[in-house]
This record gives sequence, C-alpha cells and structure tokens, in this order.
Amino acid sequence: MRNLKLQRSGPYLVMAPGMLLLLLFAIYPFIFLLTISFQEYSPIQAVKPFVGLDNYAQLAKDHNFWNAVKVTGIFVISTVGLEFVIGLALAVILNQLKWGQRIFQSIILIPIAMAPTVVGLMFRFMMNEQYGVFNYFVELLGFSRTAWLSDPQLALPALILTDVWQWTPFMMIILLAGLKGIPDEPYEAASIDGASAWQSFRYVTIPQLSKIIIIALLLRTIDAFRIYDTIYMMTKGGPINVTSTLSWIVYDKGFKFLEFGYGAAISVVMLILVVSILMFVLRKIDLFDMGGRS
Repeated sequence: MRNLKLQRSGPYLVMAPGMLLLLLFAIYPFIFLLTISFQEYSPIQAVKPFVGLDNYAQLAKDHNFWNAVKVTGIFVISTVGLEFVIGLALAVILNQLKWGQRIFQSIILIPIAMAPTVVGLMFRFMMNEQYGVFNYFVELLGFSRTAWLSDPQLALPALILTDVWQWTPFMMIILLAGLKGIPDEPYEAASIDGASAWQSFRYVTIPQLSKIIIIALLLRTIDAFRIYDTIYMMTKGGPINVTSTLSWIVYDKGFKFLEFGYGAAISVVMLILVVSILMFVLRKIDLFDMGGRS
C-alpha cells in the first residue's frame, strides 16, 4: 500500500522543486507587478494608495509611451527581419560547405558569446564621431565625419545595426540546425523533375524549414522587445527619445523617477502586447498542432 502511494505521489515530488522555483521567480513577481500597477507605488512613500486604472488611463495620454511603442515596433520589425534574411543566407552557405564548416561557424558565433553591454560599449566607441573606426572608413570614401549616435536620423539605425551584428548568428544556428534535419530524398526527387537550385530552395527547403523559421522568428521577437542593455550603453534613449523603447521607459519611469506603479503599468501593457502578437502568429500557423501534422 505504501509503495502504491509512493508511486502515485512520485511525479508530484519530482515536479515540486521546479514548481517552487516557478512560483518564486515567475508567478509571484508577476502578481506583485500586476498589484503595484494599480497603485501609486514609490519606494520613498510610506503609503501606496490604490489608484485603480489611473496608471493605465495615463498611458493613453502619454506621448512618450506612444513614441516608445512606435520605436519598439520599428526596432523589432527591422532587426528580426534583417537577422532572418542574413541568418538564412549564412545558414544555407554554411550548409553547402564541404570543409571548414565548424571553423566558420565558430567565428560567426562569436558575437552571441559577448554580453550586450560589452557589444553596446564596443559599438559606441566604434561609432564615436572623433576617433571611431566607422568615421575612419567614411573619410576614406571621401565623406565627412558623422555623429552616428547623436544624430536623430542615425541613432536608431545604428542601434538596429548593432543588434543585427550580435543576434544574426543566433538566427543562423537555429536555421542551420533545421537545414541539417531535412532529408535528401525531396531534393533528389526535385532534381529528377528538373527543378533548378532556386526552385528546390523555394519549393523544398522553405516548406520543410517553415516551422523552424517560425520558432526562430518568435524567439527573436520576444528577445528584441526586451532590449535595454545596448540602449543604455549606446544612446540612453536619446537623442530626443528616438531610441526610447518600451523597456527603456519602464526603466526611466521606475528607477529614474521612482514611479514604480506607472512603470509596472507599462510593463503589463508590454506583456499583453507581446503575448497577443505571439498568440496571433501561433493561431495563424497552427503551431499548437505541430506534433500532430507535418
């Protein structure tokens, strides 16, 4: 009888540590975040009055919030799109290499082994108007020096370039793994039918790789929404808020102006926005039924 009880409770005992960690580091922080988003919460105030939906109502009138939504949208679409195109091209090239594949792969993966703060600082020095290497090459081409990070028209593209440099290898390695999992038979059948290299890529590679592509895009989209470290090291949200993303204004409101309640409300809206995008995409591609059909 005791052994039977132990057998039944065994799976729950094994899951208990993981569930406890999930409760401590995911569920409780989210409940706390949601709670303070309905308060005028500040660490310097003894009383944290309940304000209901006032923080959320304030968002609707906050120009900085809507600017951050626009900047985040431009940043996410640009970075994820470029990283996918370049990453897919690199994955296809590496997959065709007969020798030196591991060496080139190791070299290309170096950027994702670096901390975002280090990458941000490195590109900040490289884009310096006075002694940066970017302006050295600009002058070699006969153009004048450019203020990459203080020019409102160039600051966001500079940030996008930095993110693309660091995270394209991440996209590449996922797509390369997917390419290696495609069997040879469909390509052999396409070759017998007289398909060209482009037709094989369009009608064999892309359909076989479609689920991997969606997973890679979703992972990078989630991560791109959270960008903060690189912005802090390179532009600090400027100039004139052109690189101020949702993650940046959460920091700005919460830790600079100590408006924790308002910052929490922005975080909740950001979470809802990300989850809504992901659920929309997952429904469209029917990824929930991924294991049942192919």
